[in-house]
Amino acid sequence: MKGKLPGQTSESLTVKKCIGNTRKLTPATALGLFALALCLVAPRAVASLSNPVTRPLVVVEGHLTITVDSTGAYTFTDWGWATHTGLYYNSGSGGPGALNQKGEFVAGSGVVIAANGDTLEWVVGPTPNLVSYTGGTGRFLGVTGGFVAVITSVTPLSSTATTQTLLITYEGTGTITY
Repeated sequence: MKGKLPGQTSESLTVKKCIGNTRKLTPATALGLFALALCLVAPRAVASLSNPVTRPLVVVEGHLTITVDSTGAYTFTDWGWATHTGLYYNSGSGGPGALNQKGEFVAGSGVVIAANGDTLEWVVGPTPNLVSYTGGTGRFLGVTGGFVAVITSVTPLSSTATTQTLLITYEGTGTITY
């Protein structure tokens, strides 16, 4: 038995015997391995400035406290909840003529602060109650899109000879790209 391993017979070893069971890959297994390799090697397609993604936007409910003067100029603070921002805080203003005789917003600008602290800059107009995003910070850097605000209630809070303060609730739908 010189030169033989224990348990080895005089039969010569073949490649098949050394490898064992040489099953072929089924097409499904080969496709699965290829897909796994592709996922590990391919670059990720995520939203960014170089790859912005447009998504639906829903302003579930906003609560705006606004003071309007006799020229139609206004200032306000606002809070609410919307997709992509979560609970938000908003403030803005519009100069004379920014609120038309029908009570629609036709001009103005402001900043939304999202729940995580990122900001969205916006303008309203020229179409009444159309809010358009013009920029932002954090994940909203380079943001575009917007929504049409639909006023659901108006409650007078106070009135003087030159100003009126109102509580306005609103909702809206649109798109946001970031």
